[in-house]
Amino acid sequence: MLYCGWDGGGTKTEVCLTDETGRKLASAVFGPLNPNGASPEQVSETVKQCVLYMKEQTGTLADIGGLVIGMAGISNRTASALVENALASAGWTGSFRLAGDQEIALAGAVDGPGMLLIAGTGSVCSGRDASGHPFRVGGYGYLIDDAGSGWAIGRDILAAVVRSEDGRGPATVLTEMVFEKQGFKAIGDLITWLYAPETGKRNVAALASLLPAALDRQDPAADAVARRAAEDLAELAETGWKKSRLEEGVLAVTGSILLKIPVIRGMLEERLARTCPLLHVAEPRGTPAEGAAKLAREMFAKK
Repeated sequence: MLYCGWDGGGTKTEVCLTDETGRKLASAVFGPLNPNGASPEQVSETVKQCVLYMKEQTGTLADIGGLVIGMAGISNRTASALVENALASAGWTGSFRLAGDQEIALAGAVDGPGMLLIAGTGSVCSGRDASGHPFRVGGYGYLIDDAGSGWAIGRDILAAVVRSEDGRGPATVLTEMVFEKQGFKAIGDLITWLYAPETGKRNVAALASLLPAALDRQDPAADAVARRAAEDLAELAETGWKKSRLEEGVLAVTGSILLKIPVIRGMLEERLARTCPLLHVAEPRGTPAEGAAKLAREMFAKK
């Protein structure tokens, strides 16, 4: 019997097919699946393509013993219903479960008890304690949370620019970098862009890509932004570590901030080495799609 997992995102969906031992047999990438970022028609088409791919790999969908689909916003009943209806229309009649993107990412990242810290556009720390019970710290969205994320870094970069403009903060190379990237000529252009209806959290998060170059130029404001991000991410991990009640464990880290800004990751690891010496920072063992397939095996394999 085979098992399948999908990692459904706002821009792409990865499909992973495994055998009953967990050996990866095939994988492919299709279109968007998250109803919060894709139209109902796009979601239905992606589901159709994913189901067709599974059938092409096996010859018959009956050989697939279970399917787990992970995606953000799964608690939204309208979104869940859309995916469920699309599955039925695509010909899937087998066992399946919809799961949160954090759940499948954790399942792929660590084997057994442990934690996963994600710092991309948003941020969250999720984990399982020694009894297998899940927990989460953070991840409540950019309006009230997402500490240490790309969005938070972009916000702090913009704050450093306007504070420098006023004289409340030091002069910073971030000003010229932001102005050049966005085509601004004056601080009023920045404010107009920031509060425009079409400017969203991803636009602000994209400014985080400026931080490494500013750090290379030893800019004090950039250093303060990086330190704040590292401290906030460390707080997520430390709180998760307390919730885990583990004597020793693994923290897998991923997301563009921790993968592309080594200074922040270095600061994070330095603090955790002091505060949680038996918490070992590591790379994820596998992808979220592989985690979804793993959950499908655990849930639907006959004992």
